[in-house]
Amino acid sequence: MTLITSMLERPLDSGYAAAAERREKAGLPPATSLRSPALIVFALIIGILVGIAAMQLRGGETTKERTKASLIERIDQQQEVVDTRAGQASGLRAEISGLDAETLRDVSEELAQSVERLSLVAGAVPVRGPGFVVTIDDAPNPEGSGSNFDPRSSADKAEGTVFAKDLQVVTNSLWQAGAEAVAVNGQRLTSTASIRFAGEAILVDYRPLKRPYVVTAIGDPGKMPATFADGNGGTYLSTLKSSFGIRVETVVRKEVTIPASATLGTRAATPADKVKDAATPSPEGDSS
Repeated sequence: MTLITSMLERPLDSGYAAAAERREKAGLPPATSLRSPALIVFALIIGILVGIAAMQLRGGETTKERTKASLIERIDQQQEVVDTRAGQASGLRAEISGLDAETLRDVSEELAQSVERLSLVAGAVPVRGPGFVVTIDDAPNPEGSGSNFDPRSSADKAEGTVFAKDLQVVTNSLWQAGAEAVAVNGQRLTSTASIRFAGEAILVDYRPLKRPYVVTAIGDPGKMPATFADGNGGTYLSTLKSSFGIRVETVVRKEVTIPASATLGTRAATPADKVKDAATPSPEGDSS
């Protein structure tokens, strides 16, 4: 108790009092003035250093923002170039289709039907007809998390996210159910197209998709939806919905349109009459 009482009554250390007494005996003031030249110079130096550091930090942030803006501008410019060339490619495909139609008028009906069937299978022409549409989206954000919620910051970050594998299962099941043409967000699936996962983006035929993912299939509206629901695709979607909260919506439409493949092209072609020793098929299909 004596120590506590002493601290309360004399909070200043006795060494300070002794130092002040020595300064008074030497003819100096008891304490150093805050207006001391050395102290003022020291404060100025500290202020200058702090100001320089703040300017450097601010300049780095400005450079970062400028670099980010430049990258965004370049991406937008390149996207415009891609869109322009995609439009040109679409126009050229339409021109080729018109020339093919003119050419087929002069050949047999059987050959014309064969070319039309192969064009449909290859995805070279757009198709229209009754369809079945499956819409898949990530699980909704947890309540109160806001629009900036990061699903990858929680322990169950992957459970409510749609992955490329999910779309692969759905599209393969639609083919098995009798689909004649399938597209994901307007991207036509062909024998050379792929559904891949790159970082956090899903790519179809090397083009990134945005949520939600709309899978459109053309086929028999009386059989395809039921066959899909009873098969692997329906079971898989039910599991995603009930276990992980993935949002799934299916609807049958009287008419849907699936565009032609945007990346389909002929790598090499040679007229049949220019090929050496080319076989000439007979009308009967006889090889002799």
